[in-house]
Amino acid sequence: MRLRGCVLATSVLVLVASCSSSGGGSGDSGLGTSTTTAAANDSACKTATLSSPEVGVTAKTITVTVVADVNNSIRPGLFKGSWDGMKAWGDYINSKGGLACRKVVVIQGDSKLSPTDSTNAVSAACANSVAMVGTTALFLQDVTPMENCKDKAGATTGLPDLALLQTEPAQQCSQISFAALGLAASCPYSGTGPRTFRVGYTAPDFYFNKFGATALHGVFVIPKDLPSTIAATMPGIRAENKMGIASDAEFGKSGTAIQTDYTEVAQALKSHNSTYARNGLDYKGTVLMRKEAQVQGVNTVKVWDCTTQCYDNRLIQEGGAAVEGQYVWLNSLPFEDKGSNPELDTFLKYVTKPDGFSLQAWVSGEIFARAVADTIKANNGDVNSITRVNLLRAIRGMHDFDANGLVPKIDVGRKIGSSCLVGMQVQGGKFVRVDPTTPGTFDCDAGKAPLTITIDPATEYHG
Repeated sequence: MRLRGCVLATSVLVLVASCSSSGGGSGDSGLGTSTTTAAANDSACKTATLSSPEVGVTAKTITVTVVADVNNSIRPGLFKGSWDGMKAWGDYINSKGGLACRKVVVIQGDSKLSPTDSTNAVSAACANSVAMVGTTALFLQDVTPMENCKDKAGATTGLPDLALLQTEPAQQCSQISFAALGLAASCPYSGTGPRTFRVGYTAPDFYFNKFGATALHGVFVIPKDLPSTIAATMPGIRAENKMGIASDAEFGKSGTAIQTDYTEVAQALKSHNSTYARNGLDYKGTVLMRKEAQVQGVNTVKVWDCTTQCYDNRLIQEGGAAVEGQYVWLNSLPFEDKGSNPELDTFLKYVTKPDGFSLQAWVSGEIFARAVADTIKANNGDVNSITRVNLLRAIRGMHDFDANGLVPKIDVGRKIGSSCLVGMQVQGGKFVRVDPTTPGTFDCDAGKAPLTITIDPATEYHG
């Protein structure tokens, strides 16, 4: 299998997840996560006799592994943000006393954009960690080592996986894998054929209110390197078509594309007088598209659309004036909201070079912290109750998580994300909050239910 530029599928998966399913709230609830967990430990830890109840849990430490694609020749450091976010989260938790009266140890597993290395990293985590947290491995195709992982008692409990994102159907539909971004597609799923997806109206409705219900039609760019990248992209495109944004043209592009490969995209935008454009690759794909559109004199586009992958300072640094006006939609509070939310402020204190992946990894860590707290509570304050079985029970029962308002409320246990988003736009060479304009809040589109669509992603691709 050729990896090529398929790593850029990440952007698509983030899009599908962030627009997934019905979610409510403005992200202002004070649900307890790491802070309350650490505080609850203070009294119990003075009298507790600590034991080693599970793999990865000793009398002194509780170990988790973050498996991410980092060292590779295609996109070096791709998901280093996941490592950084989890390390920072561990440092923060330990500054508050740790979890379950124990110091948190975060092991960094490198999946290296390789199915083999992904499997090896999972197997290693099975042997030394109580759970995987912040998983960001695009080629985690074989989840057998995760699902067949034996606990300390020798039972095939499985290794809990609190993923940042899930790329393959096997991981998405695994009963022991849960994504911080939520799932937007139906399970079980074999990997081929029709599948049902949920896509939120939030961003399109913002555009329709601003530019008119029939004003948008445009060009879509699809990451074509792997079937999984295509499958992740097409539901969003077909959903937007049904919502009212017609396709003028669709192009498949590789993550290895250069600027001149986008000439046909720019020409299509120009010939159709397109008012909308979206690139499903990473921020660099958007930069190349915008630069070539500028060269070709494209001047009719009202909406240059993108999601979390474009919330990257490199978009502005490399794109310059060409990326002015770029819209970027987030399923978490932006860094520009510093001062409006204590959890965000804590994250920014511990992560010196924040990006979207480090923030979502932090959120994954907070889900784990909440699971530990809920486990202790469910077991009458027993700090030695941290086992994989109990953690999975706590995760499956977690239906109201929001990381203290850092993200909109999500149903972790049922794998249901939220349609609540924050809209940003590049203005004057910086990201500016445009929807809603009040810091610390999310646009939940008045609670509008997401669109449900059933398609065969492979047959919908015409790029």
